[in-house]
Amino acid sequence: MLQRMFPQENSSLKALAGLADQVAESAAILSEMVGSPEERYPELLERMLNHESTTVDTLFTTMTAVRSSFSTPIPREDIYTLAVELNTAVEKLASAANIMHLYTIVRFSPKAATLLDLIQRQAILTSAIIPRLSELQSFDDYWINLLRLNKQAVRIAEEYDADALGRYKHTRYLQTTVFIHKLVEASEAMKSVATEIGRIIVQEF
Repeated sequence: MLQRMFPQENSSLKALAGLADQVAESAAILSEMVGSPEERYPELLERMLNHESTTVDTLFTTMTAVRSSFSTPIPREDIYTLAVELNTAVEKLASAANIMHLYTIVRFSPKAATLLDLIQRQAILTSAIIPRLSELQSFDDYWINLLRLNKQAVRIAEEYDADALGRYKHTRYLQTTVFIHKLVEASEAMKSVATEIGRIIVQEF
């Protein structure tokens, strides 16, 4: 392929890894918010929204790196897909923070912290693997681990939802369910990143 014939620039992969780091940081901010009193919600939400804005800037940096590189380590359309999915994960976590603030959700099952920990682990594993995409090594362990973490997240979310249904009144249950679904969507976005990486490796080989 053309990118094998010319020196490759890895700035796009560094930017992608930076986006994965942004997902991990978003999960960390939301974890702090979940463990904080209601009075801190405005401050932490502002941090989250600023972080989301920074992520958009990183997305722009990634696209700029792709456009300005003569040769990219993986096809440009694949870089674009990965960047958008990583940005989506951050958007879902920021949305979950906003829902917490809007609905003043103040009581959380320990399962909320578990879900956020799983998302963080997905992001950290992804950040570590992305710089190696240009090497086209086997990523079977990464792909399997991400799928396993996502399955755990879905299962925990289902348990959380069932617990909320039995514990809360109808309105609070619906509000909590919206929050839970945002976390699941963030995990699903990370699963999509892993699936896309798997497709890239299979196609390249």
